[in-house]
Amino acid sequence: MSTVSGTLHYDGNRTAAVATATAAISNVPIVLQDTISGNAVAVLTDSTGAFSFTGVPNGSYQVVESYGFTFDGVTPISASGTVDWIVNQVAVMLNGGTVPPLSDNNHTYVSVPPVSSITHLDCTVRNTYLETVTGNITGINFLNGPVRYTPLVLDPNIIVDLINLVAAADNGTFGSFSAGTVANTGAGSYPANQGPYPEIQSQFLYSQPQIPPTSVTPNDGHYTVQNIMNNSWSNFNPSSASPAWWRVADKTMGNEMGRMMVINGYTAGYVIGQTTVTVLQNTNYLTSYWILNLCRQSSGYIPPEFSVNILDSQGNIIYQHNFTDEIGVNTECPEWIQIGTIFNSGDNTSVTIVFISEGGPQTGNDYVLDDVALNKVDILELNITKDVSCSYATQGGTLYYSITIINPTDFVATQIVLTDDLSDYFDDLEFTLDGENWDEWTGMLNIDDMQPNEEGQIIIRGKVKEGIGAGTILKNSATVVAVFCEVDEI
Repeated sequence: MSTVSGTLHYDGNRTAAVATATAAISNVPIVLQDTISGNAVAVLTDSTGAFSFTGVPNGSYQVVESYGFTFDGVTPISASGTVDWIVNQVAVMLNGGTVPPLSDNNHTYVSVPPVSSITHLDCTVRNTYLETVTGNITGINFLNGPVRYTPLVLDPNIIVDLINLVAAADNGTFGSFSAGTVANTGAGSYPANQGPYPEIQSQFLYSQPQIPPTSVTPNDGHYTVQNIMNNSWSNFNPSSASPAWWRVADKTMGNEMGRMMVINGYTAGYVIGQTTVTVLQNTNYLTSYWILNLCRQSSGYIPPEFSVNILDSQGNIIYQHNFTDEIGVNTECPEWIQIGTIFNSGDNTSVTIVFISEGGPQTGNDYVLDDVALNKVDILELNITKDVSCSYATQGGTLYYSITIINPTDFVATQIVLTDDLSDYFDDLEFTLDGENWDEWTGMLNIDDMQPNEEGQIIIRGKVKEGIGAGTILKNSATVVAVFCEVDEI
């Protein structure tokens, strides 16, 4: 019988090396599974990040860092540090590792400065190791590094459909690898002008990752599709001791199973990729993607220069947006930023989304793309109409304004606030909801929730102030804000 052991470290500087790890990560499940029988045992890393499996028979195994793992979906792992195979093995289903978050509601995995921009952890090396046990195996080391995810913030009245309409490049994710694939693995050997996804019609040349220092991958004007990038001159600058590129994992999975598109910008105006999708006419859509600036220096490197064009079926631009100013530099950790824009399809039944590299041959403009998406969106608004009792008024005369509010959406409108400031022109302002009972109008009213297709009316009246000159236009506009929620189904 043998022992299989290792440690889980916080790779605070993203060096992908145990020797420079800055802390231990405790209380995360590590699973040892027989790849033939499927039987497995699990143990939590101890306060030093260490784990050990004793009494392990000879055979083929996978050792997996698997945050949140439970044996039966319910029973949590309780053993810490060391566990015996013979006593504890059970049949489980396991398909690759899961990196823990920076913290959750019950446990903080890594202490970082309170002003830190870090929001998550990901892998700087793989988090599944495939091992053949014929004797003791030590030094199986997992490394999780800091990363920031900055999602796109939309107005609360914008509802995004969850279905991604992008089918190209494995639904915009650039595919995946099996658990245990080593870092710096490319999508495969393809012609430089074709790549693994010829349907995206990239004008950049495709290349496989290579081991430095013989070359940089990808080089100027090239791209690659790969999993974790922790070589290829990442963290290394040939002209100085300062590192140039971040070591990064993909956005979708954050470990060796996910793939991403790594681009070395060179020719301004070159198409990174494009895809054509079927859309509904006169419908709003969100085109979005996650981008990471590979360059980790605050000076000497230009940020990614990037834009998107939306074309109709004849190739005419119906919408375009430049995102260059939305992609900054984070010198503390790699930062995945989700950027996107909303457009209307007009009378088109299909559109082509074209991603364009705007930067020329300058130092920098090196970046990673992942999770490209096109989603239908509903922009939720209440319909408001306003009528006045007469076209002309005299000083001291009473005017009535009727405001009709309709909820035309399929969502419940809640937290509704009507604002209508008439105090510059009227005295003795009052309002009614039922046409009989009148209350003082203060300029703002909180309105009860409105169900889909529900309609309501408010009447406001007031006396025209003395001193309002003849010919004065009584300017008046009402505004309504609301939050929309899914309809509760009974």
